[in-house]
Amino acid sequence: MAHPDHNSGDIGPWSEAPANGLANAMRLLLIESTPGNAREIGSHLVTDGHEVVHCADEHGPCRGSTHHMECPAEQHLDLAIVAREPDAVRTLAEMGSVCATRHRVPLMELDPTQEGLPSVAVAQAIALRATLAGYATAIRHELAHLPALVEVRRTPDLIHATVQVPESLNTPQALSAVADRARKAVREYDPYVKVIDVSVVCYPDPA
Repeated sequence: MAHPDHNSGDIGPWSEAPANGLANAMRLLLIESTPGNAREIGSHLVTDGHEVVHCADEHGPCRGSTHHMECPAEQHLDLAIVAREPDAVRTLAEMGSVCATRHRVPLMELDPTQEGLPSVAVAQAIALRATLAGYATAIRHELAHLPALVEVRRTPDLIHATVQVPESLNTPQALSAVADRARKAVREYDPYVKVIDVSVVCYPDPA
């Protein structure tokens, strides 16, 4: 039983192939703890075919300070990267990481002085796993009265949750109630996601 929740728009298509044909190209938010400390990283990422966006123009204010829709986090981001030197204190220039966290964007921190750039694909996969675990934990907490199994997938603008419950709950009313509570948990955890799709399936009752 699937229960979609639309904040706006319709389902699909999720993304278009990048113009340069790189199927693994990502949209990345690059956050500099001090202005200019990740300029070389940004150039490298663009050369690799990624789209790199920033919270502000050079020496400018937050792009969302006047029009919130100009904030990069208002559109899908695959990964937020915070560039900070070892032992450096956090600065107000990193406020973009707060917006990214509120929008449940996978996030990594990177030392801009280190030799070589770690695999962005691997870093994104690890950060995404942690992000999805947050959604699943929110659902399990909402359904704590049930022995529910939860799996969460994410695509741009969509969170899809599969919730497994015992066969004893296999009635339309019970399954609908589970889906409603799972959807509520996701919406409270991430008020910005546009579409929530919940599927509820049953597993055999213990003997």
